[in-house]
Amino acid sequence: MRRISLLLSTALVSVGAFSALSHSARAEIVLVGNDPSGWVFSTDGFLNAFVTQSGSEALPAKTGGTYVTPAFSIGSNVGSSTHVTSGFVPETFGFNVKSPDIDGNKLTARLSLQTSITNPASHAWDSDGAATGATPGLIREAFMTYGGNWGEVLAGKSLGIFGGQAILNDMYIFGVGSGLNSNGQPYGAFNTTTGGIGYGYTYAGWNGNIRYTTPAFLGGTTKATIGVFEPNSVLSAVIGAAGTTSTAANTITASKTRSPRFEGGFSWAGKIGEATLASYLNATYQSATLAGQAPTLLAGTTYTGNGTTVNIYGGELGGKLSYGPMDFVAHGYGGPGLGLSGAQLSFDSLDLTGKTNTGYGYYVQTAYNFSEGTSLSARYGSSFIQQTSYQKKQQANMTYNMTEKDMFGAMISHSFNKWVRVVGEYDYVTNNWADGANQHENIGAAGIVITY
Repeated sequence: MRRISLLLSTALVSVGAFSALSHSARAEIVLVGNDPSGWVFSTDGFLNAFVTQSGSEALPAKTGGTYVTPAFSIGSNVGSSTHVTSGFVPETFGFNVKSPDIDGNKLTARLSLQTSITNPASHAWDSDGAATGATPGLIREAFMTYGGNWGEVLAGKSLGIFGGQAILNDMYIFGVGSGLNSNGQPYGAFNTTTGGIGYGYTYAGWNGNIRYTTPAFLGGTTKATIGVFEPNSVLSAVIGAAGTTSTAANTITASKTRSPRFEGGFSWAGKIGEATLASYLNATYQSATLAGQAPTLLAGTTYTGNGTTVNIYGGELGGKLSYGPMDFVAHGYGGPGLGLSGAQLSFDSLDLTGKTNTGYGYYVQTAYNFSEGTSLSARYGSSFIQQTSYQKKQQANMTYNMTEKDMFGAMISHSFNKWVRVVGEYDYVTNNWADGANQHENIGAAGIVITY
């Protein structure tokens, strides 16, 4: 005899990456057949809507000069604008299946669908944004896990290891952050804003991967993970025509990927006195081969050449410390080819000769959790790039690369219950170029976030 019972649990424990976003409820259906322990089907979700007001300065300008603006910086959308939009996380609907015990092992599977309330830049009524290049719907997670006391294997599409925990610890998970006026992502181009990506960490992305995680060791506090991932094409920054601040294309790409990207690391979770610490140490490596049209270079400079292999690697270290009502987060990263945009291994990982751009950065964050569900958070993050010899030569010829981006943010939120919270946010964003020029943006946002 088969019976179906509907249970309400007290915590969102989905197998997906966004299980870390909430402490709300989920709905479970326990399907019981011949095996009395049964299979479990559950659903979860994340919904949000924000009213935003942003104002940005114009790009700097200099007679005869060019200012290079990498993707996901403030960009050229000058002045103020108001929108009603999704925040950093899109509207997410998750579906999970968990097996009964199979000889001491468990099988799980997850599929999550993402969409957005963001309209296209044309502000068209009843539009999903597809006509203007926006993605009306995404499938970011589609994976299975199988594990027991020997560890766990994950296979499918999921959040990356490198940069993944930096995102999940970021306060902008429940907010907006950067991206409202960004170069490479004008309003309505994508489903969401860009949160803290490029302001202290690189984007982990949602990629096909197979990974193995060990069982806990060192007294049950530590795990190690290693995975192979779908590789990315690697690009240089887009350079505008001389004497302008345009983004007319003069770019190169390493698009031939003959091997996967590798990611892995260690995580540690435990107590330090009365405090709780969850920390991580991760690394990434990928190679790719230059291909395509050779760029136009300054006199006396030679392109590395198609067929040349570029190697990109990096490391990151971070964690979250909780003590009483206080939470502290710190994260740092760096490596050749990580660039400045924050879109890991993309857009500005190379200069125009084919040399890797070394990117590095950090963010720090603190939160105080008052009684009755109110919390106050503050965050500062900055990303940098070391100019290559060719980029220094460009600067001598009045082409100025962006060398730093930073953002300060403050957020107040109040949870009415396990499902509903309201959020208010303010952010101050800065672009900095090699010649000392800068550009600023102010962002204010207020909204509602629902998790279930």
